[in-house]
Amino acid sequence: MSLKTGDKIPAFKGVTADGLISAKDLKGSNAVIYFYPKDNTPGCTIEACAFRDNLPKFKKMNAKVYGVSKDDLKSHDKFTQKYELPFTLISDEDGSICEAFGTWVEKNLYGKKYMGIERATYLIDEKGVIRHIWRKVKARGHAEEVLDEVKKLK
Repeated sequence: MSLKTGDKIPAFKGVTADGLISAKDLKGSNAVIYFYPKDNTPGCTIEACAFRDNLPKFKKMNAKVYGVSKDDLKSHDKFTQKYELPFTLISDEDGSICEAFGTWVEKNLYGKKYMGIERATYLIDEKGVIRHIWRKVKARGHAEEVLDEVKKLK
């Protein structure tokens, strides 16, 4: 099953530096959940730093930002410290969150097929409803695109 605009976000549980997080914890504010392949890689760093730099604008619109990858908490901590990321990174080591959101996909690199995280972002409103989905995201300029959509939420 593929998620689409208007769907409720799937139930999920993940681990953050502050403890457990679930879909229920996102209600009450707008949420940006972006999925990325790996901490400390070029595209993922560009994307994370852009969300970092735009975070004050997201906060003004009652929007929280969450990054999700299969990296463990230790990796997330290093990534957060190195780039001073002021938002929550969720560890999805077992891949259940990626599966629930449909971002664990077959990829193809130079003819070699493998499973990996598709760079994707979900904009969720205060009631837990998906308002916009970006698939196969290009890291550069993406945070600004998301910000433009958050501005449209009332």
